[in-house]
Amino acid sequence: MNVVARLRARSPAVEQHDFRALWAAGAASSIALWTVLLGNAWIVYKLSDSSFWVGVATFASMVPYLLAPIGGVVADHAERRMVSRLARALMLGTMVILFVLAITDTITVWFVVIVALAQGIIRAGYVSSDQALLPNTVPPGDIPNAVALSSMAQQGSRAVGPILAGPMLATIGVEGAYAVSILFAVIAFVAVGRIHTTSRGGIQSLERVVESLGEGIHYVRTTGPVLAIFLLVVAHCSLTMSFDAMLPGFAETHLHSAAGGFTLMTLGVGVGALVGTFVLSLATGASRGPLVLATAIGSGVSPIFMALSMQVFPATVSAILMGSTQAMFMALVAMLMQETVPDAVRGRVMSLYLMSAGGIMAFANLGFGTLADRWGAPLLFWIPGSAFVLIVAISWLAGPYMRHVYRTGRMLLPRPEPLAAAVGGE
Repeated sequence: MNVVARLRARSPAVEQHDFRALWAAGAASSIALWTVLLGNAWIVYKLSDSSFWVGVATFASMVPYLLAPIGGVVADHAERRMVSRLARALMLGTMVILFVLAITDTITVWFVVIVALAQGIIRAGYVSSDQALLPNTVPPGDIPNAVALSSMAQQGSRAVGPILAGPMLATIGVEGAYAVSILFAVIAFVAVGRIHTTSRGGIQSLERVVESLGEGIHYVRTTGPVLAIFLLVVAHCSLTMSFDAMLPGFAETHLHSAAGGFTLMTLGVGVGALVGTFVLSLATGASRGPLVLATAIGSGVSPIFMALSMQVFPATVSAILMGSTQAMFMALVAMLMQETVPDAVRGRVMSLYLMSAGGIMAFANLGFGTLADRWGAPLLFWIPGSAFVLIVAISWLAGPYMRHVYRTGRMLLPRPEPLAAAVGGE
């Protein structure tokens, strides 16, 4: 009982009803997402025997992140809770479609690609609304804890998805994985319906879409520390996190364990992410600066370990290290963003952040999936990982904004300005 009390004291955000509902919706949505992505990767590789086509399916799922700024504009105009509800209902419908195609044995690579594209568009919308809504569900002082817990749910789902879907793929088939995704999509829809907090941004009319989006871009471009974070996240996501398309082929060709190796590596990434973000959620008062630097370096070093792994066990250990360092790094920079960006423009800025992260991963996954068929996955783990370690070193030596983050765990912000001026308003 004392342990439970201490955990609750370390996680003050869970005392808020609406945060718990939003957290449950995000966790269930993420489990559904990673389960369906695992099923998609497996069935596409089975149908095509090509990492390239797995890359195409992953690309289709992620490229809609390039449209996330439109979702950010909506999130700063519409009632964010209602946007999240509608998007969850649409996502549930797409998962039912995949399940029906699978059980009727009419599923094809192109069907998977098209549905994955639709899911990516829907997801880009609700993630922007969720991220903009989250700080409104807790007191300002609890925002870091709320972000850490939300990151734990999102990243930890990478473990839950394989645990649930892996046995299904090995026994029932892909339709079993899709059934699991439907179950959690239903849970997400119910959970988001329990949120009572109303939240809107600073956009009065959607007729000003271009102008409103320009305000968000102006804020990022003219706020040096935010821009520095954006650039580092782009490098991180493109060089260290865009490995999904390579895993099925890597498991079969280099580990000689197609189903087991693929499932264990995916599970390892998820377990590492879950443990790392859980620890982070209990230590949000710790020295975040050195932790940002350590996890950034770990994010680059861990793919190098994966490149050297030629058996399932070391590959799984490497995957755990990749998952923990990458998830903790992304959670830490998300905390910095949520603490810094004003509420009136938060939806647009966080959607641009989502575009920078997810959009670049779409193209990187496609590229790595294509090159893996020619060069092999180990080289494509080793070179990008080394490149990111070099970028982190440069950001420390030559980047005053990131050096300040590494030292203090805070952004070095310019003199406060009225919000209208900061975002390019009158």
